[in-house]
Amino acid sequence: MGVFILKKFAHQLNLLAISNERSLHQNATPQGGGVVIGIIFLVCCVFYYLSGDLKTVEFFVLFGGCLIMSITGFLDDIIEIKPLNRFFIQFLAAGWGLYWVGGIPYSALFNQMPGLYAFANVIAIVAIVWFINAFNFMDGIDGMLTSGATFFSLSIGGYLLWQGIEPYGSLLIILAASSLAFLYFNWPPAKMFLGDAGSYFYGYLFAILSLITVKNEYLSIWTWLIIFAYFITDTATTTFLRILLVKNWYHTHRSHAYQNLARVLNNHKFVTVLILGINVFYLLPLAYLSIQYQQYAWLAFLASVIPIFAFVLKYGPLYAR
Repeated sequence: MGVFILKKFAHQLNLLAISNERSLHQNATPQGGGVVIGIIFLVCCVFYYLSGDLKTVEFFVLFGGCLIMSITGFLDDIIEIKPLNRFFIQFLAAGWGLYWVGGIPYSALFNQMPGLYAFANVIAIVAIVWFINAFNFMDGIDGMLTSGATFFSLSIGGYLLWQGIEPYGSLLIILAASSLAFLYFNWPPAKMFLGDAGSYFYGYLFAILSLITVKNEYLSIWTWLIIFAYFITDTATTTFLRILLVKNWYHTHRSHAYQNLARVLNNHKFVTVLILGINVFYLLPLAYLSIQYQQYAWLAFLASVIPIFAFVLKYGPLYAR
């Protein structure tokens, strides 16, 4: 219902993605639909908090940060917030989340070098901001980010629910359901885009949840990295190659491997299904192996990123030149 209402008033709210030389769509399309997913998640956080299933600290981490990112993204969809202001708000949200989480996991190494722990937390804030923007970079063709977020939520949420880790398991399953519902509108050819409201929200949420679950030893960092392997490998490799090859590498572009393939084939659906297939049939089994054989989890991670790295080298910025 929320998406239908948003679509109806998209023109009045200036929530239209206009086609330009950097986009891969032909017509003006309503955007900002991710705010509906964010609202559903925030309402569920309030419900679990009032029921006592979500602790106050957990509520502050999830509700506070996700609210900041949803509002920021929605405003960015309407008025295009200046980059410096946008980064400032993202760093603020990342710092907020890390503060309430209690910082990154502590190790014996930090006992000998206390200053290193503070520096590591600063790096963690930068990593969270990078992760937020990485999700934004992966929202470049119809259905790509929404289907990916559905996969992340369903796979990790299903595991946490199976292990009885609540309320994170239930929250992720609810997120998967709302993302899947929105995918009806976002599936190629998209009738509505997630917009920054969705990508910022997803990026913050998954970054914080991965930190929480690793710190509480529910999951290893290797499992999370494997699940996110396509997203992080494509984004990191593309960014690195653009730094080497392009003078103004930080400008918006459409040279990710998945974007180049969609443009050349003129087929968003094929590429979205291809990446979804990689997630489900290749990365998910590797994530399972990383849980069952934790001592070899790093090998599973390497197995996940190497083929994707080769794919991005072939079809990424080098292909676009």
